Amino acid sequence: MNVDVEIVQDTPVARLSGEIDMSNVRAIEDRIGGSVSNKAFAVVVDLSDVTYLDSAGIRLLFQLDSRVQSRQQRLVIVVPLGSAINRTLEASGTIGSLQIVRTEREAFDALSV
Repeated sequence: MNVDVEIVQDTPVARLSGEIDMSNVRAIEDRIGGSVSNKAFAVVVDLSDVTYLDSAGIRLLFQLDSRVQSRQQRLVIVVPLGSAINRTLEASGTIGSLQIVRTEREAFDALSV
């Protein structure tokens, strides 16, 4: 698992790749959480290159959402339609419960509304 965080248009964008499971969710949460200042309006988490996501990873997404909402921030998650984890997110009900878009461009469009 790799987590790269970059600031794009004053917004932290966390790009994850590899597998997300119970063995690494804490490190991922710490890396993303440590990269988001109180001044940020939103956080974008790009899962385009994630190849596997288990229930601990899904729980992480909901925890991140709760964390940023408690700070009056927004979370937008990028999951391309054809990605390896899209079906998992659909089956779990995550799509429809969290703000998920298909491209990073769509994420920034959603934030500008």
